[in-house]
Amino acid sequence: MDQHAMTANDRERPLGRYQQKLPTLFLIWIVLSAISPHPDLFKGWFHLAMSIPLLVLMTMGRLRIDTTDALLRVCAGLLLYTTVGSLIISDADWSLHLHALRWSFETLLLILVLFLALPPLLKNPLFLGRFLLTCVILGGLSALIIFGVFQDFSGRLSGIGALYQPIEGVSVLIVYLSIGAFLLWQERHKLTVKDQTLLFSALILTCACTLLSGSRGPTLALALIVGYCLLVGAIAHRHWKILLITTACLIIALGCVLWLYGLNDFIELMVERGTSYRLLLWTAHLQYPPESLLFGHGAATDLETTTAGLKIYKEAGIGTAQPHNLFIGTFAQTGLVGLALLLLLLGTILRAIYTANSTPTAKWYMLGIFGVVMMLVATNTYTLIISVKTIWLYTWFPLIFLWLWSQQTHQPQTDVPE
Repeated sequence: MDQHAMTANDRERPLGRYQQKLPTLFLIWIVLSAISPHPDLFKGWFHLAMSIPLLVLMTMGRLRIDTTDALLRVCAGLLLYTTVGSLIISDADWSLHLHALRWSFETLLLILVLFLALPPLLKNPLFLGRFLLTCVILGGLSALIIFGVFQDFSGRLSGIGALYQPIEGVSVLIVYLSIGAFLLWQERHKLTVKDQTLLFSALILTCACTLLSGSRGPTLALALIVGYCLLVGAIAHRHWKILLITTACLIIALGCVLWLYGLNDFIELMVERGTSYRLLLWTAHLQYPPESLLFGHGAATDLETTTAGLKIYKEAGIGTAQPHNLFIGTFAQTGLVGLALLLLLLGTILRAIYTANSTPTAKWYMLGIFGVVMMLVATNTYTLIISVKTIWLYTWFPLIFLWLWSQQTHQPQTDVPE
């Protein structure tokens, strides 16, 4: 990979065969995230079809990528600091340091895949939007079938592939729905009745799966993003017909769930875990911060062995010491410096949205997608630097999508009432 700015000759040089096929390989990976029979297949595809070939071609200098990209450099800085800082700060075993190093390296490969695969796909937003909404429908239907056949509609719904965990699975569906709906909206004058049916079917299934998962954080995120986008659409375009149809979709989804569970059992499902243990996790990590406020514990340090982690185990008996909050987790692992780099990354994306060559309405929609990601990471994950996990699909994917979309030149559409 060339470490200098891309010259005119670089831009004119045709893409290699692998780089031309990478968008297709990426789409297959997205499909596997929704319907692969086992999560290891989703992980294996990333390694065998994308990361290993990418690594080989990168070392041979056969990839075309703009290494002067501002966000790419911020991401590289965050990964480098996390890895090197952990080696200096953490006194963990070398096996844990190697573990943290592998996580950073895999995350770097994911970022490169997104930077290489997404731009060609964004040239046809209608196709990508339809594709993502189709994956939502496939993932949602498979989860509902499994939930009914194998669980007899009891407990918490979970899907297959990368959607096997209730909270993370519906988080992915929500992100796919948000991006897919945005891409279809961008081409709204070309939408057919089939497109509208696709959109509303994906909405109904996402709402139903989210409610049946019993996941309170994603449920709140979905409710707010749907309400937010409806408000933006109604004010900007006077989409009163779409507003009514969407409201009907939400009522249908909620009605089906209540029909399955009954009102009392559904309420019990949502509150059965009692007071959220996340409040205790957050409080413990804030009461017992790292000895080094600047550099944190180090990414290689097992948070269960820290003062906060020991307190959590001793006093609450919770089986995890992960903060379940991206910002608290980043502070605990990498300190104020790492937290500042994370905020710089997010701020860079927000600035790109603000300066994008798009209509004000499009920018409001993009801010909605950004807000969904922030809501999901506020109660679930604790780091962006991790091995092949479902978390990649509702953090790195939407964030880099927003950046790349904002960087492209889009013909602003006139916001006229429909």
